[in-house]
Amino acid sequence: MRELRKDERVERTESAGDPGSQTLSRGLDALALIGESRTPATINDLAVQLGVNRSAAYRVVRTLERHRFVQRSPSGELTLGVRLAALGQTVSRELQVVALPVLQRVADALQMTAFLVVYDGEEAVTLLSVEPRNAATFVAQRPGRRHPVGRGAPGRVIQSMLSPHEHPAARHEQSRDEVIPGLSAIAVPLRSERPASIAVLYATRAVDVPGIVEMLEEASASIAAG
Repeated sequence: MRELRKDERVERTESAGDPGSQTLSRGLDALALIGESRTPATINDLAVQLGVNRSAAYRVVRTLERHRFVQRSPSGELTLGVRLAALGQTVSRELQVVALPVLQRVADALQMTAFLVVYDGEEAVTLLSVEPRNAATFVAQRPGRRHPVGRGAPGRVIQSMLSPHEHPAARHEQSRDEVIPGLSAIAVPLRSERPASIAVLYATRAVDVPGIVEMLEEASASIAAG
């Protein structure tokens, strides 16, 4: 369960005098906390992070459940609902449509999960993730996962696109144990309407880095060409 940033807490305090705005803000904060949590969140977790009592957190969850934005397991674990996932498919729809078959080819060829990451304000967010077909095992990367720009291979690629003078661009970036413990990533830039990168994710093992980079660069060029 991630902790709210200071600026998020300030925004909530400033909206305290406006009940309507505060209610909406609390619901949106709850969605963000559920979607970004590394482990399944519970109503108690939300109550602590939102700074409200359990009854208030329960009412927020029940409202989100009624609108199918959140679903709750029998054990009380909260996950994003299918309706929210459907809405997410409209974000950068054209980019996703173009990228999907290209990333699928990469995933199948390398037997690794391939994914597309875009810049969203202050963070790097996984927009699209594709698992290899017919693979005995693979590592899943959930769309909507976000992490600070500068952490992980895709994030550092985006960081170099945002601040090339402070962070000179490299042909590719590699990371290990930075975003998800035990996993490695290789990423290259993607030229799109906003800073982005494509990458592969795999369990730590020896891989053909030059070969992977070459395939990712070809895929990036194909997606950018549309």
